[in-house]
Amino acid sequence: MASVNQKAINLWTARVIPVVLIGLAGYATWVVIVLVCIDYLLKPSPAIREPRPGAGIAILTVYACLLLFLALTYFRLTYTVIANPGYTPRGPQWHAQNSSKRQRRRSSRAVAPPPDLEKQNGSLGEQPAFNGVLSASPGVPASSAYGPTDDALAPGLQNFYKRDVFSCESDGRPIWCSTCLNWKLDRAHHCREVGRCVRKMDHFCPWVGGIVSETSQKFFVLFVCWGTIYCVFVLIFMAKFVAERAPIGVNIHWIVLLCMAGLFSLFLLGMSGSSLQFVFQNTTTIENLSRKTKVWQLAVLMPRVPAHSYNRPPYRTITYGQDPNNTRTFAILHSRPGENPWDLGHFRNFKSVMGEHWYDWILPIKPSPCANHDRQDCHFEIGPAVERMKSEVGIISHTAFDEEKPRRHRRRRRRRSTHTRSADPAAENNETRREERRKKGRGHSSLRNESRRDSGVDR
Repeated sequence: MASVNQKAINLWTARVIPVVLIGLAGYATWVVIVLVCIDYLLKPSPAIREPRPGAGIAILTVYACLLLFLALTYFRLTYTVIANPGYTPRGPQWHAQNSSKRQRRRSSRAVAPPPDLEKQNGSLGEQPAFNGVLSASPGVPASSAYGPTDDALAPGLQNFYKRDVFSCESDGRPIWCSTCLNWKLDRAHHCREVGRCVRKMDHFCPWVGGIVSETSQKFFVLFVCWGTIYCVFVLIFMAKFVAERAPIGVNIHWIVLLCMAGLFSLFLLGMSGSSLQFVFQNTTTIENLSRKTKVWQLAVLMPRVPAHSYNRPPYRTITYGQDPNNTRTFAILHSRPGENPWDLGHFRNFKSVMGEHWYDWILPIKPSPCANHDRQDCHFEIGPAVERMKSEVGIISHTAFDEEKPRRHRRRRRRRSTHTRSADPAAENNETRREERRKKGRGHSSLRNESRRDSGVDR
């Protein structure tokens, strides 16, 4: 009962706080426009001081622009949270059980479900059987290997084994949600406030009215960043005018707005820093709780069965598919503690969330590219850690993996040197002179060698 009450409180709080935030923004706008810009700067009382139209118009213009960006970002964020929260579908078992519960409630008498329905639905949280074959490799106990079953393929499992990489349990199957009664997609987490699994869930935020997930993470980052700039701007000019009016008395609304701006500036500054950190690391608030110790289990497609040797770590395999001529075998691999398989590098991580172009980074228009799951290899783009895992177990050759790293470093050095020469003409001229000296040095040395050979022939 306590958990149900807490969930209800959280949901009602998420519905009320956005209205409160809109009211606070309206109050701040009234204080800035009416009490500060008009009554104090543009049309002050003659007993106070002379008008300052330049300062008043400048503050009005900047404030209106910041408020516009903040309002657009917040409304885009709340709309996405409500209309497209990023829920994953519930399983067929959940819908069957839910319909049977509704029928029992309508009948007003306890009626046991038919035996065939009970057999079809299964018990709560039971994982459906599948036709995969789990085999043990050398060094793995044989008791951990499961044999094939005769039951039908679990619905939705094809969405995983048709790809090349997916998150899995130790037995090779995708992660199972005992509440939604369905397989969890990669990086999905179950939210107890709404009772649903959410794709790349970040956190439940009552300030925006719901869950921040892959569909709304970009807009949340934009909202907290624009909110920080807005609050810091209000804090700066309100602190100046409060100090200016302190000797003759300060309006109480000015002091209230100054305290609000200071409080929200500190709060949003911390939120902006942590949100941008998660974006650059390609992680979420939930994943960050165990970021340094998390070990990911991945089922990785094996294009060929590698030859086992004693110096390789043992791993297990699982085979999906009913047709023996059309099966897919996966190796069950583990990442190192704290290693993120989805880490693409700081800049690529940033672009996967915020967008490809600079205007996507400041405008709340396009959704995040990572919310598009049309990829065939994985639900999310995988990073170099997965290639290293493949190389360690022999799915790809060590030579191919080792040659890729210096090639990437050479490209980086080449781009860096090109950028340095284009940015500094003097450095480019010095580089040209050094190259000419090297060519001349090689020419003089060749002439000296020829003269020595000629003198030796004369002798």
